[in-house]
Amino acid sequence: MARIKRGKQVFAEINVTPLTDVCLVLLIIFMVTATFLTQSSGLDVALPKAASAQELPAKQIELAITKDGAVFVDGQGVETSQLRDTLQQKLQQTSLRTVVIKADADVSYKHVVDVMDAARVQGADITLAADLQQALQQQQK
Repeated sequence: MARIKRGKQVFAEINVTPLTDVCLVLLIIFMVTATFLTQSSGLDVALPKAASAQELPAKQIELAITKDGAVFVDGQGVETSQLRDTLQQKLQQTSLRTVVIKADADVSYKHVVDVMDAARVQGADITLAADLQQALQQQQK
């Protein structure tokens, strides 16, 4: 058996410095990831470039139109025939009035106008999304 020498006090504290370091690193990772998640809807939409684009409102209903013409309301696929009803429900459920339309650059003008019309009929304020970052990069070249 091991003998404990008298006179020496046993140090029985847990060092929390490494735990704090790991928690701070995880916090930073989650914050960065959350920023990317709020900026991207996860849909494959190549926005047209515009040098005069501005930041989007913090809270809005997002309408996305993909290259193949599929329509998504806040990330959920919607048939074009059901778009007005879906928008009406969304606008009634929330106090939001702004609808941001994110249409792929290759979508036909008619399809964008049809979606805008559906939102306007429901009384929504319409904003068209554009890619400011890429437009500014091309101007600098």
